[in-house]
Amino acid sequence: MARALATNGATVYILGRRLSKLQEAAASIASQPLPPGAKVLPLECDATSKPSLQAAASHIAHETGYINLLLANAGVLGPNYMAISPRQENDSRGPLTLEEVQKALWESPVEDFAQVYKVNVAGAFYTTVAFLELLDKGNKRGNVRQTSQVVVTSSIAGFHRSWQMSGMAYTTSKAAVTHLVKSLAGYLVQWKVRVNAIAPGFFPSDMLQSLFGEGDFTVEGSIPRAILPLERVGREEEMAGTVLYLASEAGAYCCGSIQLIDGGRLGVMPGSTY
Repeated sequence: MARALATNGATVYILGRRLSKLQEAAASIASQPLPPGAKVLPLECDATSKPSLQAAASHIAHETGYINLLLANAGVLGPNYMAISPRQENDSRGPLTLEEVQKALWESPVEDFAQVYKVNVAGAFYTTVAFLELLDKGNKRGNVRQTSQVVVTSSIAGFHRSWQMSGMAYTTSKAAVTHLVKSLAGYLVQWKVRVNAIAPGFFPSDMLQSLFGEGDFTVEGSIPRAILPLERVGREEEMAGTVLYLASEAGAYCCGSIQLIDGGRLGVMPGSTY
């Protein structure tokens, strides 16, 4: 996301808890030719801490005085429940029992479940709130034709009922994020601050590796068609194109929109509600 915006001339602040990772990302983007004025600036920030968010907003206010676009991209996976996935008829363990289900669900700490909501839902909400004044100043500055916008990263996980792989906390948190986006969009539009979401399927990430292991899954044929009709995960340019669409004049009429990019994954999942 940051690379796509900087490559197209934006000044981009990238925020996160691990400053060293941010500096690596900024250096990687800066190693390629960028348009005049474009830059990537790392800034340490915890999306679950109001003082940290306030400090980041104050820092940016001091340096630039406004923003046109806010991307709320923090997210964690949380506990998964692969141990209680449906079993094959020939499984030597026999049918899954309700006692086994209760034991597996009960063993996951309340704190782990709540942390997913803290990062994925509360983090998106308070990040948005922290930068409202700067988004308003972006509108007043009028340096771009489109009005200010928040883009939140949701997930296709919020639209299906299969939760053993990614976890009940994660899937329900993403459903909450999607509804949060629609609620904020309906409310903040009166100040011409738009709120939209991207709901990706599988894309290269630390989260993907935790599910599938190491490998280049962007290669067509690397994933069975029964799991993903396009037989691969999404590529960087496909996420970049979606971000640029929303950020540009082309997406200026989007407000409360959920951009689904999943390679057909939801179409082969039972109980999908998109």
